[in-house]
Amino acid sequence: MSLPTRDSFPALRRRHRELPVAYFDGPGGTQVAAPVVEAMTRYLIEHNANTHWDFPTSHETDAMLEGARQAFGEFFGGDPKGVIFGANMTTLTFHLSRALAADWGPGDQVVVTELDHHANVDPWKHLGLQVVVVPLVPETGQLDYDEMRRAIGSRTRLVAVGAASNALGTVNQVGQVVEWAGRAGALTFVDAVHYAP
Repeated sequence: MSLPTRDSFPALRRRHRELPVAYFDGPGGTQVAAPVVEAMTRYLIEHNANTHWDFPTSHETDAMLEGARQAFGEFFGGDPKGVIFGANMTTLTFHLSRALAADWGPGDQVVVTELDHHANVDPWKHLGLQVVVVPLVPETGQLDYDEMRRAIGSRTRLVAVGAASNALGTVNQVGQVVEWAGRAGALTFVDAVHYAP
């Protein structure tokens, strides 16, 4: 039996030993639907260019990126200026951690969660910052929000949280976390790779 949704993903048409393939390595890469493959191919053939140059393909690329930022800002309910594209979440977080922490010092704190992908935790640990890990409640798979609220304090510089867990599918209360971080004067970094409202 073949499902219409499955059929729209070219990678899921693959067979191994006469059986359909299932991909359980979501954190290692996401399979995309045929329209995504077609759009990416069309871009590479017709528009591929560096941004912010005075060439038609550069203008087209800038317009596409701006349109994508607007769309994702609306999709996530956030400011389009906060939407960032890059090679992958791991690379983006690594670079962000180095840029932000350049002005941080001993005793500065980053709050992360037990539900986060390691790419949202390890870069902060490698910098030698005080990293506080907010636990999940095993019975519910949800974050312990009482612990989250207590973890965010005057030394908190950043709260790094996933919008949704790639392991459990838990959707976190990001709006509440952003509010608590803001009250403490801390930044919030949201990994939205696995999130769709």
